[in-house]
Amino acid sequence: MNCRYIHRILIFAFLAMMAAGCKKWLDVSPKTQIRQRELFENEQGFQDALTGVYLKLGNSSLYGQQMTYGLLDVLAQCYTITFAGSDAHSATFKQAGIYNYADDRVKTRIAAIWSESYACIANLDNILTQIDGMKKRFTLDNFDRVKGQALALRAYIHFDLLRLFGTAPVVDGNKPSIPYVTTFGIGVYPLLPVNEVIANCLKDLAEARQLLGGNKEVDILYSEDPTSNYMNYWAVKGLEARIHLYSGDKEKALAAAREIIDRQAELFPFVAPAQASATINRDRLYATEHLFTLQVYKLKDYAEAYTKSGSGLPLLSTTSSKTRALFETTSGGSSDIRFNYAFVQFGSGYSTSKYWQEATNEYLKNIVPMIRMSEMFYIAAECATSTEEGVGYLNTVRHNRGLAILNINITADKLKAEILKEYKKECYGEGQLFYYFKRINNPLIDGSSADATKVYVLPLPEDEVEFGKRFE
Repeated sequence: MNCRYIHRILIFAFLAMMAAGCKKWLDVSPKTQIRQRELFENEQGFQDALTGVYLKLGNSSLYGQQMTYGLLDVLAQCYTITFAGSDAHSATFKQAGIYNYADDRVKTRIAAIWSESYACIANLDNILTQIDGMKKRFTLDNFDRVKGQALALRAYIHFDLLRLFGTAPVVDGNKPSIPYVTTFGIGVYPLLPVNEVIANCLKDLAEARQLLGGNKEVDILYSEDPTSNYMNYWAVKGLEARIHLYSGDKEKALAAAREIIDRQAELFPFVAPAQASATINRDRLYATEHLFTLQVYKLKDYAEAYTKSGSGLPLLSTTSSKTRALFETTSGGSSDIRFNYAFVQFGSGYSTSKYWQEATNEYLKNIVPMIRMSEMFYIAAECATSTEEGVGYLNTVRHNRGLAILNINITADKLKAEILKEYKKECYGEGQLFYYFKRINNPLIDGSSADATKVYVLPLPEDEVEFGKRFE
């Protein structure tokens, strides 16, 4: 068995064991009164605290559900939501799908994303406040790994908050957006301009890259530290590429993406068709291609409630015609392994089966992709210095998904359209499509007639407005 997979099994076993006992350092009061010194007497305490942040990121309010295949993909019009009487979930998603941010249920979901994200940031700031003074208590390169991951995670979370609650840089990079919190404690932090938040993200990532750059291996043998194969050097580079593209710096985005692409075959091989189509232990998420993967130990409960159904259509599904149109099944797309093996038909509709927990091999279960290798090819395709070069990058992914390659002589506009198609297919159920439309300030989100430019910025939670005095 590949050592990457051995390690994931060990990580999951540790997380499951930790889940019941981690509340003393995961529970954060509304005033962010976290016990500052708890667990920080030795190296293991820092590692446990970092594991706690990863666990918390997997909560249903964050990447275990709402920030991936839940609310974010509802906003991206990935589903056809049918209101089911008194069902609270369908009512919430129905209102979110028409961008009714004033609906109380939608406001609750948005507020939970804000509060849970900043709770994770508070825990990371607690780690970073303490760790330098305890450096001598670390062995091997564990200090660099723990601090590097904490910095990278702080940037990752802030960046996603920015993509939700801040104006896109292409619209106004100087507009106040969110706080970038780097100190531990109770206080009101200023809303920083979009460009300043981006600069802070990149600053944290630059330091993280230096700390994590000493070990660029991906397949890690057994380690008692369950955080050693999460936010690694390559994940940092991938996040840098994502942020540079969002900010409009295509040159730096391309450079970061290329560094990863140059090692793709060795470190992040594309899934084999036999693995993607297997009857037993199907690799539904293409695990070898993840730069950064999150373990979500309650993923079966979270995902199958939305995407699997004993009768009728699952809540988060869409029509057969829309799914077939998405994958262009009448013009060559019927060979796409994503359509054939990552979607399941329910009567008149389709639902993604990406997160179904039917595998017996633990390394294929309870995982959510946070940064994909394919995204690096999409970034390179968009930022390439010529259309021909861009088509080459895009064709690499298309070929490995079972599609015919594109003619290298297509126009720049055609390439842009094909990149969008790929995001819609590849990132379905992963929360990235809404950010794509927002980044380019597209006037419409496919599937909605609403003026998208008026819905890209989510409203700050009412408590944040009131207690933070965030008044216009």
